Amino acid sequence: MTIPRRRIGFTLIELLVVIAIIAVLVGLLLPAVQKVREAAARTKCLNNLHQVGLGLHNYHSAYGHFPPGFSAATKPATALQESDFGPGWSLFYHILPYVEQENLHSSINQKLPILDPANKAGRETMVPIYVCPSDGPPRLIDITDSGGTTWTPPNTFSYPPPSSPLTVLGQASVSSYAGCLGTLGYEEQPYTGVFHRNSRVRVEDITDGSSSTVGVGERTSRFSANSWVGPAWQQETVYAPSAPKYDPAQPSFRCRATPTAVLVHVRITSLQPNHPDNSPGSFFSSHTGGAQFLNMDGSGRFISSTVSIESYRALCSRNGGEVIPGDY
Repeated sequence: MTIPRRRIGFTLIELLVVIAIIAVLVGLLLPAVQKVREAAARTKCLNNLHQVGLGLHNYHSAYGHFPPGFSAATKPATALQESDFGPGWSLFYHILPYVEQENLHSSINQKLPILDPANKAGRETMVPIYVCPSDGPPRLIDITDSGGTTWTPPNTFSYPPPSSPLTVLGQASVSSYAGCLGTLGYEEQPYTGVFHRNSRVRVEDITDGSSSTVGVGERTSRFSANSWVGPAWQQETVYAPSAPKYDPAQPSFRCRATPTAVLVHVRITSLQPNHPDNSPGSFFSSHTGGAQFLNMDGSGRFISSTVSIESYRALCSRNGGEVIPGDY
């Protein structure tokens, strides 16, 4: 009698069931992996800000004050072009020797404008602690001019039309962070933040308390691409193609004045971190639910996208005397 041989293998139904189980497991695993990656990125981003804070305080120990928001060779004038003609090297440039970037600092001639050919290699060098790991490429960003921008004191700006094409002035290495200008306009005096044009703020000038005052915050290049080097003459800040409000037919839509290349202010008309209607000169992160900020005592702070504007502005002021509720 012939005994039938047993076939070894899967039926089509069994194979489909196995594939379905694997798909379900992958679907459950991917969000967990993404959460772990995002948590690691947020931790690394906060560590970057801690390193910036150490650099700021070491600079303060050496000079008796924090670095300027950016250094300008001329004082503000009635024409923005005149006031921004000089070099505008930023606070991030000034602290390079205090964040283990002495060679990069010495390779740059700060007496020359940012866009001078002699500073090309320096301005295009990436500084790892100035880039959030959640902030995607490119690592070189275009410094662009949207057209004629004028400023009339105390704080009236006239911007080019939204449809104005962008003129590329040069390139520089990206930054995911910006200094806090305060709660008034770009050139409005007296400024209320820690960083401003040619500022020299001391710890004792932060009367609201250094642990309750924001000095630096996130501004991802996915929202508006800017560099750590500082404002260049004729530069404006514009939306990145990945920003919620970007429109290729209006590349200069809501462009912001030269100081916003490295500084952000939070006015009464401003919106919370990561709000899709924010202007290009706003704090905005690649993280969900808010953005990371550096307090001026060197500690970090995550400010939620649901924070009240009153609390947000109070944190961005160094001397307003506000009582800050715990709603952030």
